[in-house]
Amino acid sequence: MARCAQSYIGRSADGKAAVRRTALVVVSTALLSGCGLSPLAEKTEIDPVTTSAIASPAPTPVKKTVVEALDPSDWERIRLTASTTMLSSAEGDVFDWTNAETGSNGTIAASGAARQDPVAGLCRPFSLTVSDLRGIRRYRGEACRSVDGMWRLIGVLPEDSALL
Repeated sequence: MARCAQSYIGRSADGKAAVRRTALVVVSTALLSGCGLSPLAEKTEIDPVTTSAIASPAPTPVKKTVVEALDPSDWERIRLTASTTMLSSAEGDVFDWTNAETGSNGTIAASGAARQDPVAGLCRPFSLTVSDLRGIRRYRGEACRSVDGMWRLIGVLPEDSALL
């Protein structure tokens, strides 16, 4: 293995000229002996397509959850519609919901009888459609009214994996 040149700059009668000559010799020796090259640089092959030695991996698509797939204000509009319709509606009654803020809209319908859940409170299953810029999707879940009177949407799942 080539050894890098070490230098000692001594003073001669012609001080500055001697320093320049010594520096020139040190730099020339280092370059000729290969001290400036790393072992990695000798083994690396550049991929002309990606212009780097290692191609970047393709980005992994991130799958959104049901909640992330809709704007929070859409969920709030759906929750408010459920809170005003779930108790008084008959099974199969369909109610429209609209969010002027996002332009999304859809329907919500009670899809079964109400039941008392010891933890969640009074719950009623529903089916839901959402229409937005990405298309129309269907969901199902339960609207539950807790003891504090607030309605919550729980167990919301997509009914289909593709847009309608």
